[in-house]
Amino acid sequence: MSRFHISQDDSGYFQLSFEDDAGELTLVSYQFETPDQLIEDATKLAASGKYGAATVVVDPTRHPVAESAGGDDERPAPRKAGA
Repeated sequence: MSRFHISQDDSGYFQLSFEDDAGELTLVSYQFETPDQLIEDATKLAASGKYGAATVVVDPTRHPVAESAGGDDERPAPRKAGA
C-alpha cells in the first residue's frame, strides 16, 4: 500500500516523502516550517489517482523545536587549564 508521509526532522523542519508499494521511500518536499502546506499537497497528490490508493500519514509526535536559552550564540570566555 502506497503512502505519503509527513514528518518532522531533527532540526524542526517538516518533510513529505512517498512510500511505494515495495516500501521504497522518495523525498518529495523538505524544509517546511509548518506541515500545513505539505498536508494539502499530499492530499491533492493522493486524490489525483496517479499513486494508486495512496493514503496520507502525518507523524503524531510533532514537537516544536526548543529555542536556546542564551539567544545569540556567543563564544565562551577563555579559562585557565585545570581551573
